[in-house]
Amino acid sequence: MRKGHFWLSALVLTAYLLTALPATAAKEDIDGEVFTLGEVIVSGEEQVVNLATTVTEVTAEDMKQRGARTLAEALELLPGVDVARSAGKNESFVQIRGFSDQDVKILIDGVPVYEQYSRQLDLAQISTNSIAKITVTKGASSVLYGANTLGGVINIITKTATSKPSATATAAWGDYGTEEYNFSVGAPIGKFNYWLGYSYRHSDGWKLSDDYDEDWWGPKEDDGGKRDLSDYIQHNINAKIGFQPDADTSLYLSFDYHDNEKGVPTRGWYFPEWKQWHLNLVGQKKFTDWLKIKARVFYADHQDTLYFPKWNELSAYDNYSVGGELQSFLDFGRWSFVKFGASFQRDNCEQSEKVVGGGSWTDAGEYEADTYTFALEDEIKPLDWLAVVIGASYDYYDPREAGDMPVPDSIDAFNPQIGTVVTLTDMTNLHGSVGRKIRFPHLKELYSEMAGGNPDLDPQETITYEVGLTHAFTDTVTLSVSAFYNDIENLIDQIDVLVDGEELGVYINIGEATTKGVEVALGADLTDNFWAGLNYTYLRTEDKDKDRELEGRPRHRVNLDMRYSFPFGLTTSMQLSYVNRQFYDDRDKGWTRSPDFLLLNARVEQRLGELWGVEGSAFFEISNLTDRDYYEVGRPTPGRNFLAGLNFKY
Repeated sequence: MRKGHFWLSALVLTAYLLTALPATAAKEDIDGEVFTLGEVIVSGEEQVVNLATTVTEVTAEDMKQRGARTLAEALELLPGVDVARSAGKNESFVQIRGFSDQDVKILIDGVPVYEQYSRQLDLAQISTNSIAKITVTKGASSVLYGANTLGGVINIITKTATSKPSATATAAWGDYGTEEYNFSVGAPIGKFNYWLGYSYRHSDGWKLSDDYDEDWWGPKEDDGGKRDLSDYIQHNINAKIGFQPDADTSLYLSFDYHDNEKGVPTRGWYFPEWKQWHLNLVGQKKFTDWLKIKARVFYADHQDTLYFPKWNELSAYDNYSVGGELQSFLDFGRWSFVKFGASFQRDNCEQSEKVVGGGSWTDAGEYEADTYTFALEDEIKPLDWLAVVIGASYDYYDPREAGDMPVPDSIDAFNPQIGTVVTLTDMTNLHGSVGRKIRFPHLKELYSEMAGGNPDLDPQETITYEVGLTHAFTDTVTLSVSAFYNDIENLIDQIDVLVDGEELGVYINIGEATTKGVEVALGADLTDNFWAGLNYTYLRTEDKDKDRELEGRPRHRVNLDMRYSFPFGLTTSMQLSYVNRQFYDDRDKGWTRSPDFLLLNARVEQRLGELWGVEGSAFFEISNLTDRDYYEVGRPTPGRNFLAGLNFKY
């Protein structure tokens, strides 16, 4: 370990112990404290809109037992969800039921977060240290989420203070100089409360499988061992200040900050800067038993600089989003629970480039667009066994700045949906939903001269259908089954066209596509000490324009998660994932099927006991235990890697 990082770990542990010293503070598990004001639709309340479609949650305990250090790792074992690395910038992206990440809305505490130019987010850059839970909503998600939710919504809910002072600290080390230090502290102070979390992660890179075949990949990749340019440095700060003068009033200001560097092994590029942060002011007031108002304003900023050694050139993006939303909830009992929402968001992107070594920055364009949503939703329960949710949104997209390109006309859309829940018995529910969803073209697709922007693009839209069943065999064994179908029109894709004798990629509406499939999930507390979760996803996609499957969408995926706790304080967990039949488009080989693969991860944690109210534990984690050589979207992925460390909690 480098000397500076030794002192960093010592400082974190010292600060932690000083915070934990007061003997009057009782222990409390802060992992269970969820910042509910960060939720658009509160999943803890069994609202009909959540029951009429599929909502999956990942808790802080799930992330811990799976050894998930990033948002990408936290989402990997969910039904209907696929996480892979892109072949371009080596970014980790998510797909839900066959929809790409650009068709999925990702929020942190209700704030939309992405790189505004391409409406994408590298999930590997988001630390899980401050995350309390992740809610994944698929299909006909609530209209209050607004536009750009074809594939669903991922809302990352961060941690907040408990009713008693609390603190945590973690230090961990792995191969190739990997090290991690996390610290958090929170407490109430009268009518105020605060929470502060910091994490630092660094690695010189990750190890390829010992079975990596250099001859197969050729000189465009590397020669095995440590993956070239897989190094990274990550800093994350999450802070919250809350004011709760009474039980019916809450006001919170939160700050989320990421300052990272990373290599791009697929291209030999490097990100010397990758920064993302946002401020979020949200308040809620319950005026009567039937009226509640919630409001939010936010500012989100994204800056990154990409270095191209081959051309000795830097390309930088300075982007921001600013917006807000207002929601009202009118609860008239079983006959009507009305929700109204209005939201606004402005996305702005400025791109500049320069040659390294004496060159000056050159402005490459400014792009901007506004998105408005007005949504109305009503939940009705006419019978004890029947509940219905009806909603609609009016979404409006207004391009404002287009660099040297013509500014497109505004686009609007009306998007209705309906869902039902039928309670057959106390243990069995049926649900069904159908809705229209829309995804407006993003700034890159509309404006970029370099990437083939097309100001005449129409919005991508889908009609989404779902039926499902949930059955509890016992209080500890639950089965859920969902079947879904999505009919996609005006699919936006990039194709090569001849311009002045040169092939250039251009975005167009290529036509239609469909995604359909089945998700099955079974969770069981087999004994007091043994829990197991099993899920299976069948996904069939069709690009009707190209008469083939959509790229990088596995046909079959099986995930198994098992955890066992021994009486002497040892907890073991194991995750297994099997992926079958997916294709990618290789420049040299054409349309190619990736080999099927089976991955196995394992983790053990031993409780060390308690001293002065501080609980300690030691853990050891191994990813890709069998050192399988596999790849996704045509690029090699990590082999066997390990991490060991210590946890302290007060």
